[in-house]
Amino acid sequence: MRLGVAALLLLIAAAAAEAALPAPPFDLAVSSTWLREGDTITVRVSPRPTGAAQDRYDLYVLLASSEEAAFLTPEGTWAPQPVAYARAVSTSDPPLVREWPRVWPAGQHALALVAVAPAGDPLDRATWQFRPAIVWLRVTALHPDRGAPVVRAWVLLGAAALAAVGLVWWAGARPASASAP
Repeated sequence: MRLGVAALLLLIAAAAAEAALPAPPFDLAVSSTWLREGDTITVRVSPRPTGAAQDRYDLYVLLASSEEAAFLTPEGTWAPQPVAYARAVSTSDPPLVREWPRVWPAGQHALALVAVAPAGDPLDRATWQFRPAIVWLRVTALHPDRGAPVVRAWVLLGAAALAAVGLVWWAGARPASASAP
């Protein structure tokens, strides 16, 4: 819980610092934002018309809501070190559409697209020229916790047992009624 709060505070602080940066030259979209682990979705990176010079950028898709850096590779796997999702992409290029097979990990995540100069470091925020494009995903576990129904059943069974004991006590504690002569 504390770790989640720390990650959220870091995201908020980063968002405030990045608000001064201009909008990104690319949009990030996914075919679905509510998923189950193992689902396949389509990731779409579309150039955004900026009217500026057509520079080239290295694009990185990363899991922005985790404690450690995680980069989505072009093949749809996670890497702990920077791996470019696409290299030397221009805003005049056609949209980049790729499948992300076997979506994971479970949880609510901010997926961020960072555009940096070719060979730039996506982890060095001081070199960012644009704020990241962000998409929120909710990924549910493939096998949800099966302990909850068992606990609920034990609670109901315990409540029924207490009710039965109470009923027996109440019936035994009532004074016997006098019989009519």
